[in-house]
Amino acid sequence: MKIYNFESELHLTPCRKNVFGIIALLIIILTIYSNTFNASWHFDDETNILKEKSLHLEELSWEKMKNILLTPAGEKNVIYRPVARLSLALNYYLGEDNVFGYHLVNLSIHVLASVFLFLFILHTLNLPTTRAYAPNSYSIALLATFLWAINPVQTQAVTYIVQRMASMAGMFYIMSMYFYLKGRTSQNRFPQIAHYSFCFLTAILAFASKENAAMLPISIFFFDLFLIQGLTKGNIKKNSYLLLVLILIPLAFALIRMGPSVFSPEHLTASYAHRGYTLFERLLTQPRVILLYLSLLFYPMPGRLSISHDIAISYGLLEPPTTILAILFIVLFLGVTIVQSKRWPLPSYCILFFFLNHLIESTVFPLELVFEHRNYIPSMLLFVPVAILIVRGITFFSYKKKMQAVFCLFIVLIFVGQGHSTFMRNFVWKTEESLWLDAIDKSPNLPRPHHNLGRYYCKIGLMEKGISRILAQGRP
Repeated sequence: MKIYNFESELHLTPCRKNVFGIIALLIIILTIYSNTFNASWHFDDETNILKEKSLHLEELSWEKMKNILLTPAGEKNVIYRPVARLSLALNYYLGEDNVFGYHLVNLSIHVLASVFLFLFILHTLNLPTTRAYAPNSYSIALLATFLWAINPVQTQAVTYIVQRMASMAGMFYIMSMYFYLKGRTSQNRFPQIAHYSFCFLTAILAFASKENAAMLPISIFFFDLFLIQGLTKGNIKKNSYLLLVLILIPLAFALIRMGPSVFSPEHLTASYAHRGYTLFERLLTQPRVILLYLSLLFYPMPGRLSISHDIAISYGLLEPPTTILAILFIVLFLGVTIVQSKRWPLPSYCILFFFLNHLIESTVFPLELVFEHRNYIPSMLLFVPVAILIVRGITFFSYKKKMQAVFCLFIVLIFVGQGHSTFMRNFVWKTEESLWLDAIDKSPNLPRPHHNLGRYYCKIGLMEKGISRILAQGRP
């Protein structure tokens, strides 16, 4: 069958097409997030920004900047997400607690992340190993980027001010991957050195924004193996030792960040003392959480999104029975992906990228069970296979204009639906009251939404209403 390249009908040079795509991303993202600039402070914003005196920068001096980069931890200081902290401190210096500046920076980060994601996917689709997608690489890249950028799930990483840490890590993460790709494919030495230097710098900035960026070296390793070198027995054997070295990098970061005790079983067990579940129970629960994330990403209706999801803890493989089903599904899905990776390297890599980048926050560390912003990095390439299928559908009906028009209308409806859902979801982030009322409506038996709503009422002087709400926590 003849390949139909509908991109050629745009009659634009590659540079102009890229500029058009970037401007389109900017306009649409600004439109669907236009109602967020006055969204109030929420939840962890209070302890991490408003009450964090070390971030309240009042003068630009080295001593003040050094204090921002160091966070008190008992009697000693440790570096803690210094790049994200510095950006928040500069926001405070320019506007103190006025939320407008913080939201402007958050949105700028999301736009930049979207632009580099688009460029990264576009260049990836034009590699020798992905030449089958090259004729429609622009359309696939732009469609996949839009599906990620305007997804309502991303509102928690963009509109929730303190989660700039997640979105900023994501921005530098995809920038690093883009610069690696450019360096790896450069023919001249000087551009190659420049791109590799930027790759290294943005990788450091990503990790200094949030620790989950420690998976970046492994993501780049598999990207190179799957999509640049190719999945041959020789390449796999040749790179196996390098993989072992790269696995040690996140472990080394953890060692530097938390000390030698981080690897001891006693330390891990003790770190769960303040949680309502054990390490084993968290590991059993996370497969169901991962499937919840996938369902939210592909069916992101505002009624399914919440800052506080009510998910039952898995106490055993059959408690609840969906635990073993979730584990089997993920194992089978990953097994099929790996088996088919030589035949379909790009879709396989995009799927593995999702699971790989959930490893830190969905395994042994004693974190909360569920948060939507954790999908910001893992979901970056998840919509590439979807975009490929949609574009191939349009190509398949190239000689049936009516069916092609139906496909194009379908894409438009997806964009309109997602954009509208994101816009509506952002209204929930408007105030503390609207956020926690939304969480209570969706998870009435969870104590936290009731408690936090009660605290908010007490803070604004509605003591009786606040106390009654706190006392009612956990009861519908």
